[in-house]
Amino acid sequence: MNQAKPTQPARRTGRTLQRYVLREVRNAFAVGIGSAVSILFVLRVVELVDLAFARGVPGRLVLGLSGYIVPSFLETAIPMAALLGIVVAFARLGSDGELVALRASGVGLMNLLRPLLAFGFAVATLSLVLGIWVRPWANRGIEITTYEMARTRLTAALRPGVFNDWFGGVILYVDQLDPKSGDMRSVMLAEERKEYGRKTIFAAEGHVQSNEDARTAHLELHDGSLLTYHDSDKYHDKTDFTSMEINLDLTEDTGVDLREMGGPGAMTWTDLVGERDTKLARGESAIEETIELHRKFVLPAAALLLPFIGVPLGAAGRRGVRSRGMVVSILVVLIYYLLLTGAVTLARQQVVPIALSMWLPNLLLGGLGLWLFRRSATEQPLMFGLTSWISLRKRG
Repeated sequence: MNQAKPTQPARRTGRTLQRYVLREVRNAFAVGIGSAVSILFVLRVVELVDLAFARGVPGRLVLGLSGYIVPSFLETAIPMAALLGIVVAFARLGSDGELVALRASGVGLMNLLRPLLAFGFAVATLSLVLGIWVRPWANRGIEITTYEMARTRLTAALRPGVFNDWFGGVILYVDQLDPKSGDMRSVMLAEERKEYGRKTIFAAEGHVQSNEDARTAHLELHDGSLLTYHDSDKYHDKTDFTSMEINLDLTEDTGVDLREMGGPGAMTWTDLVGERDTKLARGESAIEETIELHRKFVLPAAALLLPFIGVPLGAAGRRGVRSRGMVVSILVVLIYYLLLTGAVTLARQQVVPIALSMWLPNLLLGGLGLWLFRRSATEQPLMFGLTSWISLRKRG
């Protein structure tokens, strides 16, 4: 009993210290998440405002699209915010002299690393959930909402008795329009395309039909005439019709090829694995599916390495200097994402095996983290040799 008494305060002190470090990191992490998502979201605000006001898209669809975009931002922002949170927390501890006091009392960086490994595991788990379940769900929501916006604009932007600029540079005039059913009366449509020439269509009735499964739409016209003008404009051909269908290219209005949606990024885990196995069994290429499978685990694995980088960068700042480690950490994040983008390109071109290409950025990140932490734990300068080189240059 007498031997256990000294250990109880030490244990309570250790737990208190761990909670204190985690609280500092957690607060900085929350601020980083909010800042990163806000910055990324602001970059899309102009486009969303244009959809709501300039293109006549209903506000509910714009709000829905905004909500679906956030998970894709979170997947990028969470690892970045985690690293910044660790760096900012340890930079504050270092600038206030708390790290020096802890080291003097026998508490090294290895003791402070233990709660951060749990934090990294939590971040990795959150990132894994986002990659496997949330992001595919959000991507499917973006696809459905984008198609719904394009389909809504087919009739929502039309005004009866007015020459309307429609899809693909088409001019559409409708004498009467039922806003609920979309039925049109006395329709005139004029289009001029280099590949088709100049055409004018008059029809007694018209209606927009859409195919949600194929992400396509077309205009059905009834009881009308088609005038086709030749290059010289001196004569034209007239063709009477009972029914005519005109395909509408929704891509020209949304900027997204709706027919190519539903790729690996929007598939559930089961569908993704099944699609890859089916293609491989048929002897077809499954590069995109394989890349997506690796990508779901690459970012969570990177989150486990962040404490080994964040702690040395944060603790390396001199007293009163907090921004240096933050700038370096931002550079590390940017370089990592550039390497990850390059890895995807290499995997698609099959320059190296897909597995090696996708995990190479993590291997480099892990090597950098272990090197930084080892030097910081032994209180060696991170940029070894640089000071000596500068001194020799000055002497020379």
